[in-house]
Amino acid sequence: MDTAKAGAGREQPPAFAQAGEDGPALLAAIVESSDDAIVSKDLAGTVTSWNAGAERIFGYSAREMLGSSIAKIVPLDRREEEENILGHITAGKRIQHFETLRRHKDGHLVPISLTVSPIRNADGAVIGASKIARDISDRKRFEEAQRLLIREVNHRSKNLLSIVQSIVRYTVTHSPERDVIRRINERLQALSVNQDLLVASNWRGAELAQLVLLQLGQVHRMPLDRVSSGGPAMVLVPTAAQALGLALHELATNAIKFGALSAAGGRVAIRWEVIADAEGATLVVTWRESGGPVVVAPDHAGFGTTIIERITGQSMGGQVITTYAPTGLTWELRAPAASLIVPAAVAPPAAAARQA
Repeated sequence: MDTAKAGAGREQPPAFAQAGEDGPALLAAIVESSDDAIVSKDLAGTVTSWNAGAERIFGYSAREMLGSSIAKIVPLDRREEEENILGHITAGKRIQHFETLRRHKDGHLVPISLTVSPIRNADGAVIGASKIARDISDRKRFEEAQRLLIREVNHRSKNLLSIVQSIVRYTVTHSPERDVIRRINERLQALSVNQDLLVASNWRGAELAQLVLLQLGQVHRMPLDRVSSGGPAMVLVPTAAQALGLALHELATNAIKFGALSAAGGRVAIRWEVIADAEGATLVVTWRESGGPVVVAPDHAGFGTTIIERITGQSMGGQVITTYAPTGLTWELRAPAASLIVPAAVAPPAAAARQA
């Protein structure tokens, strides 16, 4: 019989077991090369072995730890925990995947997953403990990042739902029944434009020029050839971008229905700048209409008027001045620039490139 074939179907014993007298040396080499900390101690807590993985995770060399108490790496508030572990081991029990903290030589805390097994002598009596500690710092950082992300998503979702609820409630209250669905859809579309811009920048902000272009571009029957806009490159923080985006939508819709863009020769000019004075820097955004019919202040404040004249200023920590003049409507926002404009160093890459 071919002995190679006969043995092929049988399960092979572990490599170190096959090695005969070399088995202990091979096992020691495996322990020493492990990325995990593999440590043994007696029942008094004195360290009796300390591998290279333990040196890497806890910072202490084998020379520093052998013969020392394991308490050297146990934080003061975890000493009772270590005593409980020894109690379990003395009783012959094994502890698996116990997550805790240990102190590195430099003082920082290391999150670990700990497995502890009793060490027995030839008579079966427990004489010590063998510990395997895995550094789970990366996993803990990932879990914390996940928790932060979930909280942030939850916060933003609630804010978004609050805005949607306001849009629906005020639109239903202040719009003719035949216009309700259309006006809700239009306003939600304006909100969607804001969200797309912010998502594209990982919620760092929205470039003002792009915000103006996209908000006006999605308004039905918007004559973009009669609209001019300009100002320095800048990126608005998310809350400011959301507020200003909705205001631009309402201003554009009103201009088409009642303002300058309802007449053949009417025009709109949108400008923004930052003005510095002794009190600090102020962001000034101006919407100016000309060439249209005479405009007058509305008899009642609907949702659009509320956004244009009150909510935008409040949301951006500033004030809005709306002038209904015979020459056309002028809308001006003044708000503190420092809290509204993203610093160039942290602006979205595409926006930063345009600023350059």
